[in-house]
Amino acid sequence: MKRTFSCGHIGKGQYCHACTAAEKSRQTEKLAREKAREKKQRAAEDDHVDLSMVTHLRAVQQQAREILRKVSAGEHPLALNGKPLRSCAGQVISVPVGRSYRLLFDAPTLRPLQLLSHEAYNHIADRRA
Repeated sequence: MKRTFSCGHIGKGQYCHACTAAEKSRQTEKLAREKAREKKQRAAEDDHVDLSMVTHLRAVQQQAREILRKVSAGEHPLALNGKPLRSCAGQVISVPVGRSYRLLFDAPTLRPLQLLSHEAYNHIADRRA
């Protein structure tokens, strides 16, 4: 015999299967979001430079992390289309990340310095000239 549950659904059984399935789906989605958030936080903790300025641009973050990984593996930034800044007497190497961002490295140590937008990079390059 069918009955009406407290949620308003009608069915047979001890509980509303529709509401239970919907709740299970919500819990699964919530768990997936939490795992993705934790994965992002772990990736951010492993970064050598602050990539928070491009959190909304996942492709730029991935490309910057790939460049950082290659440099830490021994590849020289000049092999990654990097160019020495003339205004810094070659002490800083700029590697393009996408179209609008630059990753700066210290030339003697190949230590990453910071990720800059192209506008901020131009401002720094002009200021040091």
